[in-house]
Amino acid sequence: MKTLLQLSVIAVLLWGCSKGAANPDKAAATEAAFSKYPDSEGKTVYRQNCNKCHGYKWPETRTAEKWPGIIDRMARKAKLNDDQKAAVLDFVKTNAKAS
Repeated sequence: MKTLLQLSVIAVLLWGCSKGAANPDKAAATEAAFSKYPDSEGKTVYRQNCNKCHGYKWPETRTAEKWPGIIDRMARKAKLNDDQKAAVLDFVKTNAKAS
């Protein structure tokens, strides 16, 4: 029974790791999507943190007015410091859809 439990845990861990496995098509699409934004600290922090728990929510999917509340909630979950949070907020607001 103990061996079965250990094998089950290993299987779940391997499955979880495989979910994030590199997919060349997805990587190329993500690279293309990010290439349209100017380089900034906010872009870098966003890229490194904002897809760990969910897919990217592209800046232009929300208005500049909507982003502050979203970033407030997500920054806590992503454990961003105040400078990182401000940089990400600037990035998404700069590239947000028009009101």
